[in-house]
Amino acid sequence: MQPSRPRPRIRDVARAAGVSETTVSHVLNNKGRVEAATRARVAEVAERLGYRPNSNARGLRSGRADTIALLMPIVDLDATHHILAVDFYLSLTMNVVEAAFERDQALLQLPPLRRLDDLRRFGIDGGIVVDPLPSDPRVAMFDRLGLPVVTIGRDIAHPGDHWWVAADSAAGTLTVLDHLAAAGARRVAMLSVDIEWSWFADAERAYAEWTARHGRPPMLVRARPDKLDSSAAEAAGRLLDLEPDAVYVPPQWLATGLLRATRERGLSVPGDLLVSVGVDSHQARTSEPALTAVDLDPARTAREAVDLLISRIEGRPPQAPRVIPITLLPRRSTAAITRRA
Repeated sequence: MQPSRPRPRIRDVARAAGVSETTVSHVLNNKGRVEAATRARVAEVAERLGYRPNSNARGLRSGRADTIALLMPIVDLDATHHILAVDFYLSLTMNVVEAAFERDQALLQLPPLRRLDDLRRFGIDGGIVVDPLPSDPRVAMFDRLGLPVVTIGRDIAHPGDHWWVAADSAAGTLTVLDHLAAAGARRVAMLSVDIEWSWFADAERAYAEWTARHGRPPMLVRARPDKLDSSAAEAAGRLLDLEPDAVYVPPQWLATGLLRATRERGLSVPGDLLVSVGVDSHQARTSEPALTAVDLDPARTAREAVDLLISRIEGRPPQAPRVIPITLLPRRSTAAITRRA
């Protein structure tokens, strides 16, 4: 085995390019006044030698760690229901990683933060908090340490904060409701969850406005947020007691319990009941019947969140908030109603 070559240093680049080490540093850090020809020569030599600046030293000079943090939602889940089991969050996480790498940033997914020291011990430049609760304590920790933070989903307790990215939940809800009405539904219900996230708050507000505008009876039932099968079944039972002919389910994890309860009552989907969920997923695509769903575009959401965070880290003014358009994906669960009870 051949001995490994020593890692090239800044003095090697300077010697090969015929310039000072200071000039090399200015070129590689995009600082100072260096003639274009010299800049090009230094960059070519650095590439040929395989020189890479030491990230720790660069961080000490710039005050940057080139690392951003990601914090997933706070939900009380049991051991069998990890948050990343939800397709949207898994896709969102993967796309945040990709977007961070494209910007030459490392990504650190943080464990739950219970106290300020839990955040202080990590060397990060800022963070992305997903689905913040009202006055979310994790956002407050970033603020107390002077660390830039953006959220995916807005903090409903702070309407003046513009550093957030979110799918257009209200528009998505109205699109679904109009779709259900066009398929023949007259008694459209909503099965939501008792979590104070902006996604659900905006959906519920849009639902209330839509039912009032169209003279339809509002039928909103909220499930407990524990994601237990018993909670979904109990909420689905209460909702079906209201005798809807269509149901919009923003939290897609409740759909399985709804479909089970529907079958137990001898009802069919879509024959007796139209069903649409608010998040597309493998479950929605492979369910029987396949469920009409809303595509929240997690890839674009991730890119916009990373870009917005880096803008805040660099002190640029916010081009925010950033609202992501949704796309309705019609499937068999919302085919026209064929019979009624």
